[in-house]
Amino acid sequence: MLNFLSNLICTALLSAPVVSEPATPKALPFEVSAYVTTENKIRVAVEKTAPEPVVVLLRNSKNEILFQEMISKKDLKYAAKLDMKNLTDGAYELEFKSAQGVIRKQVNVATQPVAEPARVILMNTPAE
Repeated sequence: MLNFLSNLICTALLSAPVVSEPATPKALPFEVSAYVTTENKIRVAVEKTAPEPVVVLLRNSKNEILFQEMISKKDLKYAAKLDMKNLTDGAYELEFKSAQGVIRKQVNVATQPVAEPARVILMNTPAE
């Protein structure tokens, strides 16, 4: 009888469902890339693997929305170039969101002063 009970307990323990956290988070149905060009423009690209709407937002450090674009669920690829010449130097946040989740990317805009090329002119003077 004892052997039967221990077999029953072992069977119950082995058949119990195991609850654990997934090793990787659920993948979003879209991928994004963004970078700042040398002309202070932000190039943005979104590629979707499922027909789902995605919203693109650009925010400043005060969390104010400076740009907003809705990518329809029909468009599986999207690319844009955002002109940043009227914005002040600093950190900005791009946010890409759908019903499945959000991707945030930090971008820095910095205008670099244009340096005048230094020109050195050497002249030969006659020796006296």
